[in-house]
Amino acid sequence: MEKLTLDQMRKGLEWLEANYASLMSHGEYSMADMISAKIDLYQEAIVERICSEDPYTTASDVRYFEGFRV
Repeated sequence: MEKLTLDQMRKGLEWLEANYASLMSHGEYSMADMISAKIDLYQEAIVERICSEDPYTTASDVRYFEGFRV
């Protein structure tokens, strides 16, 4: 199985965040909570990918420059 590219991971994250916002605005809190967990996993995967490709970049750097929520 092929790995997703960093761009594909970012687009997936954007899609998840848009769906999270939509679910919250419609009061679907339990579904939004499940999407939130997926968002966390995508963010962690992006951090791991970038840090593995650049040993001088820290996880904190990635979260800051990618604009991840804390």
